Amino acid sequence: MSIISTCLLLTAFVAANSGVEQRDVSEEETPSSKAEASVDPGTNIPNPHHEMTVTATRTPTKVRELGRSVTVISAQEIENLGSKDLSEVLKTVTGFNVVQAGSFGGQTSLFVRGGESNFNLVLVDGVQVNQPGGGFDFSSLSTSNIDKIEIVRGPASVLYGANAATSVINIITRKGQGNPSGHIEFQGGNHNSYLASGAVRGSSDRFNFSLAGLYSDTDGIHEFNSQWARGELSLSAGWNLTDSSALSGSLLYTDGKQNFPTDDTGAVVDPNDYRETSQTVYSIRYENRVTDLYDFSLLYGYTEQDSTIYTVRDDIVDFFDGAFPNHYDRHFFDWQNNVRIAENNRLAAGVSYERDATKTDEMSRRSVGAYVQDQVSWNDRTFLTAGIRYDDNNRFENFVTGNVDLAYLVTPNVKVRGSVGKGLRAPGFSEIFGFPGFGITGNPGLKPEGNVAIEGGIDYYAAGGKGYLLSSIYSNHFKDLIEFSFLVPPGSPNYVNIEKARSRGLELEGSVNLIGKWWAGFNYTYTSTKVTDAGSVPGGNFVLGDRLLRRPAHLAMLNTDYRSSRLKARVQALFKGERDDRQFFPDFSSTRITLPAYWTVDFNVSIPLFRLSPDSGEVSLIFRGQNLFDTEYTEIAGFESPGRTLWAGLILSY
Repeated sequence: MSIISTCLLLTAFVAANSGVEQRDVSEEETPSSKAEASVDPGTNIPNPHHEMTVTATRTPTKVRELGRSVTVISAQEIENLGSKDLSEVLKTVTGFNVVQAGSFGGQTSLFVRGGESNFNLVLVDGVQVNQPGGGFDFSSLSTSNIDKIEIVRGPASVLYGANAATSVINIITRKGQGNPSGHIEFQGGNHNSYLASGAVRGSSDRFNFSLAGLYSDTDGIHEFNSQWARGELSLSAGWNLTDSSALSGSLLYTDGKQNFPTDDTGAVVDPNDYRETSQTVYSIRYENRVTDLYDFSLLYGYTEQDSTIYTVRDDIVDFFDGAFPNHYDRHFFDWQNNVRIAENNRLAAGVSYERDATKTDEMSRRSVGAYVQDQVSWNDRTFLTAGIRYDDNNRFENFVTGNVDLAYLVTPNVKVRGSVGKGLRAPGFSEIFGFPGFGITGNPGLKPEGNVAIEGGIDYYAAGGKGYLLSSIYSNHFKDLIEFSFLVPPGSPNYVNIEKARSRGLELEGSVNLIGKWWAGFNYTYTSTKVTDAGSVPGGNFVLGDRLLRRPAHLAMLNTDYRSSRLKARVQALFKGERDDRQFFPDFSSTRITLPAYWTVDFNVSIPLFRLSPDSGEVSLIFRGQNLFDTEYTEIAGFESPGRTLWAGLILSY
């Protein structure tokens, strides 16, 4: 009842002026252009009400027309945050619980609205970069060449297939505009850390390009064997072949080496174990507007990742030399067709093909999907989006997903919305085939893990772009969750679909112009999780009636920003409440514990020193810090987290 009461209070709060804006059909974009966020006059912050997103519907759509929760983070907002890590940006998103294992470069996971960490689909320019089975290490990507990040909370399998069970995160790379421009940046910090990055981008009448790179190195937070070094190269380019057709492509390459002294319990004992990881992602897209009523796009994408953990004999912890490689690659093809049936009715339909393979065990699988989605509006105040998808996979059960969402503009500044949908997560290769060399038996009969979600919300946008208040309530029902257990009869699979769980919650997000160029914002998420069926096979992670592990009931952020055309300053406080976890011990036993709540405070300041010329080019001084008050906290039981981290540097933009 507390959630319902809160929403009723919000309804009373957002009562505002009546009247409805008229839709401008000229806002429809050509295939060669991308949706850009609208910016309110007199401010330096995008208005979420008028921002455009492609990820939520696969067609350029204003957020005001959507019945589900969507967040668009612009390059300017990322710059204001000052972070060079994607994971640090995602920490600020409402409902996002980011969990890092120990020191810098440690495995970093994301839990959204109570879902599993492998329930989030991650795209780079529309191409999936998750491992087969949905896992993704968010420590692997920087922010060096990001134009914006589009986030859809809730299931989106109807458009993207497996793994989009609780969210989609689409990282869209920058496109060059105008004369060549870019930046060169150097930073240094404690833990013997340094970072260098640079970019150049530009365009002509029919060609645009953007090239960016980053390298960073740190000794980490432990006394020995805690180094982390990484490099990243990102390139995007586009050609307008004709006035109605375009060809574009992008390439992302990342490479990293992380030394880790911790064992499975988090104890700092190992002097020389390390992990090396590299990933390559590239895409080619062709778009053609055949007529004013019909356009189509062809997308080919390729993802490849190599990751190897090296165990080096040291006579302290490891008594042998060994390498544990993991390789996968993915070919992806999508053909999408967009048809304007009427001025208020748009249809998107297509087919996709995906082939996953792992060289580690010489295994592969393929999936073919077909989808259709219809967007209908009435009087520019009621917007309905409905879609359905069928996926055929040769390794597990075929599935059907769907989604319906509705948005209604009570006034131009108040929106009531709701959605219901189904999302799925595909089993990974290890779950299907197991690890025979270690006596672990896979289960070829596994079903995809499922999520049926319901969401409702009320959004208010102040006149003149002076602020907004967004609210959502949601309920997820997870079924066929896959559990691993050693305690199974001989010859039986160690992976089985047995668990069910649910999560329910409330999300609030707001921003307000305090005075002049000063802004303040907040977000808050309440999540209640519960295991509703633990099955009959002994597991440990799923206990009937208990909360799901590593899901805090409370997440919150407070921030204040100064946003001018030159000077930028931000201070933010992040809060994470108590959450359950499992503490492991050297004898391989474990116990369930509760990790304490904590606050951290971060800041970023960019101070312009001088201009290189009256028209362009500037040198700025940068100061940024994380965990300013050196809070001691633990994200994963037994693993120490970074304390105060301070950076200073110079950036030359031109």
